[in-house]
Amino acid sequence: MQIKQFHLVRPKQYLLLATILLFSSSLRAQLPKVLKDANEALRTGTETMRSIGGFIDATKRTTEQFNKNVKVVKSGTPQPSVPADQTTKPKFKKGDFTNIKWEPIAYFDGQIFPSMVISMADYRGNIDNAFMNSVKSSALGFRFISNNSYIPLKWEIESSDKSYFDKVSGDFMFQQAGQEVYFMPNIPWNMSTLAKQVSSSPINIIFRLYDEDGNKVERSVPLFMRSINDCIYRYHEQKFDFLFTAFIQEQHPEIDKILKDALKTKLISAISGYQGDDVNTILQVAAIWKVLHDRGFQYSSVTTTSTNSTNNLVSQAVRTFDNSMKTNQANCVDGTVVFASLLRAIHISAVMVLTHDHCFLGFYTSKKKDKILYLETTMLSSSDIIDKAPPAKKNQAYVDQFMQAVKYASNKEYPEYKAANDLVEIDVDYYRSFVRPLPFQ
Repeated sequence: MQIKQFHLVRPKQYLLLATILLFSSSLRAQLPKVLKDANEALRTGTETMRSIGGFIDATKRTTEQFNKNVKVVKSGTPQPSVPADQTTKPKFKKGDFTNIKWEPIAYFDGQIFPSMVISMADYRGNIDNAFMNSVKSSALGFRFISNNSYIPLKWEIESSDKSYFDKVSGDFMFQQAGQEVYFMPNIPWNMSTLAKQVSSSPINIIFRLYDEDGNKVERSVPLFMRSINDCIYRYHEQKFDFLFTAFIQEQHPEIDKILKDALKTKLISAISGYQGDDVNTILQVAAIWKVLHDRGFQYSSVTTTSTNSTNNLVSQAVRTFDNSMKTNQANCVDGTVVFASLLRAIHISAVMVLTHDHCFLGFYTSKKKDKILYLETTMLSSSDIIDKAPPAKKNQAYVDQFMQAVKYASNKEYPEYKAANDLVEIDVDYYRSFVRPLPFQ
């Protein structure tokens, strides 16, 4: 039921009320247009503030918001053929273009991770969101927005240090008014230089825009080139933990020597992968364990990178298989990388199990991938069982020592982390189809 409300009209209000009543008919007729014009002014003003007036702070935007509001354009995307009378000429005044807002893009808080650039240079995985497409290679580019459509521009990106890359350039057409666009060209990185980046150092990248009259706007951005051993695995809420698989090097020449030594242990008669039963698979891993143990592999807890992690960015120092072989040291991630490299070389499928503070190995015991065991690689240097065994029972003692690390990971670690919902399993076989291994020296 509708309840009507009645109000007394005071004498002093009579004149105002009469005026309103007098013009009510014309007001009603004009009201739709007035409201439309007001809404249009509000919308246009909001768009102008958002575009020409300034960008939304990208560092505070979630990836979900990014995917919803941003269009990512990659190199090689066909540019539209637009008649000259439909294009909007860039307006140049006082050293800048005034009818299109732009800024350089340098993801990861102004840091470049060579391990990411190399491992994702030819990434062929199915990436179904704009954010991942914008960072999957160089993470360098341009951010555009304008209230006009079809603005033609020429662009350049140049490294002040030519050993990283020289210069890349091309044409770009900003197409849709009001659409925030990230243009991410392919950067011709010198992969050999990146692979040798063992320490972190500053680098300047110059971003340039030109119009057809030769007017130029240039901005230099100081960045920080990280070490090849620094692995980024989270940026804002986007996870990159699969990049740990880039440090697995299953084609390293040292692997053949380790496998020959594994045969000499007499724990196995052949390196056969999944050609035998489950026990044969386990004994192959145990033989590799014995070789590495006897080489004196030690656990090293070093995980810090050249710069500290932040709330937005988390990274860790990781030794490649090559690094670990040269130093005989490995932290939890390194040890998992070492074993995954060796197992992939003999076609045994491996899994990297990542938690908030730890990493250990999983390996399938058959080709069907229906059974999996876990291995705590940081127990590689343990010798309590081996040291107590008489010479005649040394081999059995090595197997028992190995199985101690298997039981600890399989029966204690994995169930506890699983119950706490604190683990991610990275299938190395799956990601090797997309992420290339880092080169070894």
